[in-house]
Amino acid sequence: MSEQKNGFGSMDFGTENNLEALFGSFSTPPVDLGDTGTQAATEAAETTSNAKQEIVSEMPQTEEPAAQAPVQMPQAQPEAAATSEKSEDPAPQPEQTAGQVIDLFGAVAADSADALLAKLASKPPVFEYGSIKDEISDPTFTFEQLRVKMAADCPELESRAHVSWTVSYAGITERIADAESSIFETKAKIEKGKKFKEALKKLKPKDKEPVCVVKPSVTAQKKGVLPFPPYKGMFVSTEQAAQSDKAIAYIPAQDGKVYEMRRNEIGTFIAPSQRIAELEDIRAGFQMSLPRLPSPLLSQIIAFFRRVCVEYGRYLEALVNVLWDRQENEYVLHVPPQKIDAMSVTTDLSQQPDPARVLHVMDVHSHNTMSAQFSKVDDRDEQATRLYMVIGRLDRYYPEIRCRFACGGRHVEIPAEQICERADVPFAPEWLQAVHEGGLKEAA
Repeated sequence: MSEQKNGFGSMDFGTENNLEALFGSFSTPPVDLGDTGTQAATEAAETTSNAKQEIVSEMPQTEEPAAQAPVQMPQAQPEAAATSEKSEDPAPQPEQTAGQVIDLFGAVAADSADALLAKLASKPPVFEYGSIKDEISDPTFTFEQLRVKMAADCPELESRAHVSWTVSYAGITERIADAESSIFETKAKIEKGKKFKEALKKLKPKDKEPVCVVKPSVTAQKKGVLPFPPYKGMFVSTEQAAQSDKAIAYIPAQDGKVYEMRRNEIGTFIAPSQRIAELEDIRAGFQMSLPRLPSPLLSQIIAFFRRVCVEYGRYLEALVNVLWDRQENEYVLHVPPQKIDAMSVTTDLSQQPDPARVLHVMDVHSHNTMSAQFSKVDDRDEQATRLYMVIGRLDRYYPEIRCRFACGGRHVEIPAEQICERADVPFAPEWLQAVHEGGLKEAA
């Protein structure tokens, strides 16, 4: 061949044409494959021989080649067989290797957990309630002190009897039995436990630095009076409280307050009670049993007050009684005889409707152009258990209105809409369709 397509043209084969030297690279190490291996080796040898003959036939011949010696195929050597037999010797047992890896991993994991534990011990616990999260920086804080501190922002935590605590740390959750225990000591106790150290080894990479979370929970509040614990009691006098064996005794007094008596080896202490957790949480308020005063009647009252000022040519006060007619089941307005001036109203109570038929529900008086504020004179006069209203700023289109009730000589203000109907009137329904949230967009 003139072209060196097979890459052998530049090689000097000599006159002996040593095929063993030429095809030495085709030799393969002997492998004992059994019967199937022997057959495959024979086929491979035949293929190699044929390849040699084809290549030789393509070589340029310059002279008559010498007699070729028969091609000698590699034969399996005894040493190879011995090697094959050695390869069948049992390898080291997997159990031993696996055991060594596990021990190493355990030692590394233990060292890592110790390092992480030392780091976590220096981190403060975190208060968590709803959306509020706050680090607890004072190491002397108890769970009860924390409740008192956070009750200012979380009013539902005000009642100690209805608040319980849990501490969650690295997947471990503990319920707190004693609210007077230290938060930091509780955290340290968890960290010293074997269970916590094992939990650190199982943490996922994203949770490698767990936070000690202190959570309060508000239990369902029971209605009415809760039972007093054995060391507490309620008594009607200090004498009864002193004769009892209760460590804490509550005594109601003439001033309307409840006093707390505590005794120890030092002596007997009595002070106003700040809060009695076992009693129902009661707040001042009013719930109306009758219908609210209709808005047309309220408008009549306002119109009357304004007309009084016009008739007398100066700003004066006036008074109207709001009565409930038990037979007709409706409100009745009554204007009693009265002497008026700019600062007060004196009413003649000798001519009153039959109290068996009507119920005196509310007194309404005006403050002409002054603001709608109950004065000290009002406080002294308005002592009966009923509703009271004052209307001021009568010179304005919309006057000021304030309402309150009296209960045992104490006054508590309430919203006017709680006892009076709103002065809403019908309007065209399509007006609502013309209103869209967001306002009008500016033209481009």
